[in-house]
Amino acid sequence: MNEIMKVTPRVIRGDNVVLEPISLSHARGLWDIGQVAEDWRYLPRPCFCSIEDTIEWVKEALALSQKGDHVTYVIMSTTTKQILGSTRYLNIRGKDRSVEIGWTWLARASQQTSVNTETKYLLLSYAFDILGAHRVEFKTDGRNERSQRAIERIGASKEGVFRRHAVVQKRYVRDSVYFSIIDNEWDKVKMELCAKLDSVEA
Repeated sequence: MNEIMKVTPRVIRGDNVVLEPISLSHARGLWDIGQVAEDWRYLPRPCFCSIEDTIEWVKEALALSQKGDHVTYVIMSTTTKQILGSTRYLNIRGKDRSVEIGWTWLARASQQTSVNTETKYLLLSYAFDILGAHRVEFKTDGRNERSQRAIERIGASKEGVFRRHAVVQKRYVRDSVYFSIIDNEWDKVKMELCAKLDSVEA
């Protein structure tokens, strides 16, 4: 498979969550759940401070999508249709068939539930099974031990630490911890993720 991998926005449906490409119609729902500072502590920017701020964030995400740099999704419940959070593909390298999953944040009520696991499963499955990715990577703030454990739980391998890698929230110089899953590992990871999701639903 030598052609360039193209990541375009599309709806990705699961049993309990659906990932919808972000639009301005999502701004109010994102604002409603995106005001808790602690939930954004390790993200590049702080939580939403107003509905206008939320709209600008959505517009920035849409602009990145139009350029092909990011594809941002809103995570929604398949039953209640409520917005549960957001996630995205970024660092898209079509020629190398590589993509990063990141910028994931969830509403308080959805944290430490199966929402994150199913979201990651849907994004990984689309990347490997549909797009034919060779590699999916993750990175997280070196301080964020909970995120590191969560990434390891879905089956990613820790690759190392990029020291003083990025300035976040305009002031903190963070270390970034990198993880990845590659194509010849995906079948095993997929089976284990399916087992995790089945045990939650049982």
